[in-house]
Amino acid sequence: MTNYNIEKILIIGSGNWGLALANLFCKKLPVKVWTINEELADQIKSNRNKPGLFYQYPIDSSIEVEMKYTSRIDSASTLIIIAVPSNQISVVAGELSKHVKTPLILTVSKGFDAQQQLTMSDLIKKLIPDASVVVLTGPTIANEVSQGKPTRAVLACDNLMILASVKEALKNDVISFEISREPAYHEICAALKGIVAIAVGLAEGIDLGCNAKGIIMTEGIKELAVVASFFGISQDIAYGTSGSADLIATCISPDSRNVQLGKYLAKSGSLKTALDKVGMAVEGVAISKTIEMLWSLDVSIPLIHTVNNIVLGKSHDVEKELREIIKQI
Repeated sequence: MTNYNIEKILIIGSGNWGLALANLFCKKLPVKVWTINEELADQIKSNRNKPGLFYQYPIDSSIEVEMKYTSRIDSASTLIIIAVPSNQISVVAGELSKHVKTPLILTVSKGFDAQQQLTMSDLIKKLIPDASVVVLTGPTIANEVSQGKPTRAVLACDNLMILASVKEALKNDVISFEISREPAYHEICAALKGIVAIAVGLAEGIDLGCNAKGIIMTEGIKELAVVASFFGISQDIAYGTSGSADLIATCISPDSRNVQLGKYLAKSGSLKTALDKVGMAVEGVAISKTIEMLWSLDVSIPLIHTVNNIVLGKSHDVEKELREIIKQI
């Protein structure tokens, strides 16, 4: 195993979360952000006070921004943060594997590869077998982190030495960290919460009210715990920072893409139209196939299954479906 001495941070991905983390971590270590192309890098550098369509906060002058693979990676001294949507992880990790063999990677993407039934950390390790991978997850709304509003998150890795090094390197005044040696368990909880947030968005879209949303969130937490138990995940994790805390934050945040998707889907009836309106990747959609598999195995997730059917276009009367499920649960 490579001995890492973290002296700098490289963030792959210049979206909301990538830039928010760049601004947060640059106060302690040098940070470089990689973009998908030179045009985007130039756009961010020339508009540091308002660098993106969705990211509305100034980025620190110390942060370097360049097109990906413009400079060489020193894997022994660099913490590589992969901050792209889950549906891009395979491409990014596959590309990275051609340049470094033993990188230290922090994945901050919340999603699940339904095709291969892999979490994001497992997918990265499959593509870069000798990588050391740490997971960051929890209630971390990018806009709130950018505003300096406090939260907690989980850092998870099976290697305690690496966990300690990464926790120290990322120490800051906004996010405090819990540590865990069970990364996949936290990732599964993080992936599941998105579909519950979509349910809240559906309820908002048809104006069912706060009572209904309260019932939906409560049932969503119960069903997350049921799924967690099926996977052998402890109740402490299911009801903890990466489970219920992340679920609640996602459901109540006005910045939640999952909630926004639910609202647009309720009004339009079209998943494609809803995704186009959100304009960014929505991780709650990626877990759909896995939910269907769990339902076929008689895992008791009636709310999640109902919402999944709406997302997949199998049910079209959103109000009828939500009213019925609220009566039953």
